[in-house]
Amino acid sequence: MQKWSKYIIVIILILIVSVVIIKKNNKSKPIITTPSIKTDTISKDTIQPMSESAPVLIKSHEIKFAKNEIASINGFKITTDYFDKQFQNLPEQYKEMYKNDKEGFLEQLIIRELLYQEAVRKGFDKGLDYIIDTEQRKDEAINRYINDFNQKIQVTETEIQAFYNERKNEMGGATYEQVKNNIRNFLIQQKQGELLPQLIDDLMTKASIVKNEQWLKQQRALKPINPLDKALKNGLPTVLDLGSMTCVPCKMMKPIFDQLEKEYKGKANIILLDIYENRDLAIRYRVRVIPTQIFFDKNGNQYWRHEGYLAKEEIIKKLKELGIE
Repeated sequence: MQKWSKYIIVIILILIVSVVIIKKNNKSKPIITTPSIKTDTISKDTIQPMSESAPVLIKSHEIKFAKNEIASINGFKITTDYFDKQFQNLPEQYKEMYKNDKEGFLEQLIIRELLYQEAVRKGFDKGLDYIIDTEQRKDEAINRYINDFNQKIQVTETEIQAFYNERKNEMGGATYEQVKNNIRNFLIQQKQGELLPQLIDDLMTKASIVKNEQWLKQQRALKPINPLDKALKNGLPTVLDLGSMTCVPCKMMKPIFDQLEKEYKGKANIILLDIYENRDLAIRYRVRVIPTQIFFDKNGNQYWRHEGYLAKEEIIKKLKELGIE
């Protein structure tokens, strides 16, 4: 396995291109779950300098793709051979995740290439000539760039204190000094989760990215429709719970969703899915812990999300906000 295939796992978890789209419609802020009900963490890694000016928009029909070419990123071509090689280097669980979502994997390759090009532009590839393998050299440049980006993310004592004060009753009696470092680490990770997608969004906005529409149509035709995508098109609000029967709060959510499904039949889509059978949705919606509930309005736009156990009355409250009585 090449080194980069381990690194893309990290990219998959926090730098999903979908979030660049989702965050524009997301009106919610995640709620921190209380320590009394444990959530399960998902444990699953010729360059043209980018112009600072506005990007030149290029339509797909204006680029002639050879039969073996899938996409162009600032002139760098992703070929079918390159795509297949990177796919085969994935760990088995990620092959399973993307076997029916080749378009999603292409997005990950595009993100990786954009990060590499930006790493080169900022000089993080200097002194890497000793690495013979091209892909490993790319990885090291990206790692340097991301590490530098993360090191610049800081939280202040004021932010930590404010977080503690707002959730003091959720701390199980722990003093500020006892949990200060844990809060700092959490807030840094939270900022990384917010700022890294912003970085990706910026890179994608400035870049010239063109995809082979014929290849995309072929992949979309082969992709099975999951229950969520189908539901989001029927004009009803939707509540999605992504969890697993191996975690306690997830098991607690099942009878609630069974009841809601009967009570709101014809009024709302009530969907409970196993995250390990729907990994692409976990990736698309940046699921960090299970269970996670995501609410969508009747137009399919994400309205609100919550991590951890969510009581039935709270779900009903949100459904009322979406116009369902």
